[in-house]
Amino acid sequence: MDVLIGECIDLTCIILSISILNWVVGYRKYSDIDFLKNIVIQATIIIVLYVASRYISIWNIAILDNNISQHSALSFNLIEIIKSMRISKEKAIWIISNIVIMIGIIYIYSKVYKLEWKKFTFLYILTGQYISMIENFFLSRFLFTFENGVSMSSPLSLKFELHDWNIFNIKIIIIAIIIWISVIILDKLIDRLLKNKIYRYSINIIILNFVYIVLMQYVIKTEKYGINRSELYIIITEIIPMFTIISTVIILYIILEIKKQSEEKVKEKEMYTRLESKNDYYEKLEKSQEDIRRLYHDMNNHLYAIKNMNKNKSDSLEYIESIQNELNKANKIKASGNAIFDIIVDEKMKICENKGIEFILDVDSKNTGFIENIDMSSILGNILDNAIEACDKIENSRKYINLKSMWAKNMFVFICENSKENDVKKVEGRYITSKNDKSKHGIGIKSVEASVKKYNGKMNIFCDENTFRIKVVIPKN
Repeated sequence: MDVLIGECIDLTCIILSISILNWVVGYRKYSDIDFLKNIVIQATIIIVLYVASRYISIWNIAILDNNISQHSALSFNLIEIIKSMRISKEKAIWIISNIVIMIGIIYIYSKVYKLEWKKFTFLYILTGQYISMIENFFLSRFLFTFENGVSMSSPLSLKFELHDWNIFNIKIIIIAIIIWISVIILDKLIDRLLKNKIYRYSINIIILNFVYIVLMQYVIKTEKYGINRSELYIIITEIIPMFTIISTVIILYIILEIKKQSEEKVKEKEMYTRLESKNDYYEKLEKSQEDIRRLYHDMNNHLYAIKNMNKNKSDSLEYIESIQNELNKANKIKASGNAIFDIIVDEKMKICENKGIEFILDVDSKNTGFIENIDMSSILGNILDNAIEACDKIENSRKYINLKSMWAKNMFVFICENSKENDVKKVEGRYITSKNDKSKHGIGIKSVEASVKKYNGKMNIFCDENTFRIKVVIPKN
């Protein structure tokens, strides 16, 4: 029974490690994978890691120390291998096996869950080391000293039987789960109250300080009962340096994330400013076109009257009819039902005509007044700009943009499809194209997404080798 409990403890440690990793990286944030498939993938990862842990100690997966029940045939520490500078056959097998496992996990999370592999690798290694430090060093040593009044390196630990270790490890797991749940609650509380990602990073600082306090309390506690040299050696040579490295890396990561967020806010502000300017331009253009259409209408009436007055003069009639044809051509009003929609489409159609891009139009945007002009400009303008840019890069294939809009029950549906040749990749939920200016990657789509989200709408993107299609659905509340 105790052996079975020990196996369950190892399995629970793996599940806990993977669960914490998933929370840290936000693994389903950019993925549209269904619930059942996700459960199958996660269960497969856990089973593979559990089976592998029976033969090797898995780096970055915290499995609590249990000298009696430990069943890994190959158990090494990467730091110890680096220190010794000696790689035996067994150590080489351990390193290669762990590299294969790591690459497999990185591949799954980058391909299935659409996470950027470099960032995931960094967080995977960092999270694993952090969990290992908390479970195997801080909690275990602190709890052992707190319960027994001696350090974990004392001879008392040698007297522990399998049952004693199982009870001890179960306590550590319970404490780790309580800490994890507390962190999640604190994260949600900060997010709800402050609604700023920068403040959420403070959780990491709080955890670092908490771990440091635990370490200091452990040292004080062991000093009170007489710390032995081996334990002091572990603290000085292993725990404190690793804690310092992890703390430094986490703080640097937080600084970089804050910097990245600040840059994104500046970009969003600039984008919004440009959008407001463009919206003002479209509104002025709408008024100007109304005046022009009124003038066209009046001129048409005047020409009609003149034509009736000069029925016997064929030359003048032919000339007047040619003028009327030109006016009718220039006054071709689209019957979409939304003035801003018409103006934007008209402007983009002219650009397409100059660039040799076929523009196919089938639109109905009546009763879309609930969508503010600035949001209509953002959605329609950015989508068509991206489509024109993609078509403009085509050299030998057909260049086309197919724009459709319609009502489906109480939903306004907007679909734009365009041909393309350039590569489009999805990284962390953002579509990245081959723009020269890397700072502008995905800004247009991000702006569209923000405007759609404002109306509780949805945006879906389909992309293959030659086609890019975006579908926007906005409910009318």
